[in-house]
Amino acid sequence: MVIKDTVKKILGGRILGWWDFLRHSPSSWGKPFNGQQFRQRIFFDLLYYFPIKAIVETGTYRGITTAFFGATTLPVYTAEIHPRFFAYARLRFLFNRDVIHLHKQDSRSFLRALSANPLIPKADVFFYLDAHWEADLPLREELEIIFTNWQRPVIMIDDFAVPGSAYAFDDYGPGKTLDLSYIEPVVASHKLAVFFPAVQPAEETGLKRGSVVLCPESLGLEIEANVKTLIRHR
Repeated sequence: MVIKDTVKKILGGRILGWWDFLRHSPSSWGKPFNGQQFRQRIFFDLLYYFPIKAIVETGTYRGITTAFFGATTLPVYTAEIHPRFFAYARLRFLFNRDVIHLHKQDSRSFLRALSANPLIPKADVFFYLDAHWEADLPLREELEIIFTNWQRPVIMIDDFAVPGSAYAFDDYGPGKTLDLSYIEPVVASHKLAVFFPAVQPAEETGLKRGSVVLCPESLGLEIEANVKTLIRHR
């Protein structure tokens, strides 16, 4: 383990990311949305019923879900701060930069920069938040930035606890569990509608990770009426 860590330190994240790209095909890292086909249906339903103008992703990782977003031909803005994963994704999307715009930034700085960029749509944007990892949990700040600067955003959060289900979720200790109590201050202050998948994990495929969809109340009424892959939480 010590030797392995020393080699990683010597090579650096960028070289390791390039090496990952050369050694492995993109499909070897898994499928979009953790391989969850019902989650894909939710995304397509939202894309069908709402005039989404762009997609913003935090936590590119190796670009698995990013490539899926890019296939919609909508502009995709995505951020990854880990040097190894960023280097991999940069090579992966080297010839697709007209659609997929990759940034090496902390998710909060990334969102603030997008909010200040006049070329980025400020309404009807789909956000996929997946930058949470262990000690650093930027989710609440991400939500505040989004709901303060964008009109009619639709947000999907990965790795989120679904009440009354066995979906897997992230728990980093007291006050750092991805659940309703963690996002409640933002939900209350911005009067958000909250939705969960309409099926239990047994009916889902892949890793069976939980998710939640958040949006302003005005959009919530439309989702409730039209998107049958989601159930509103009250």
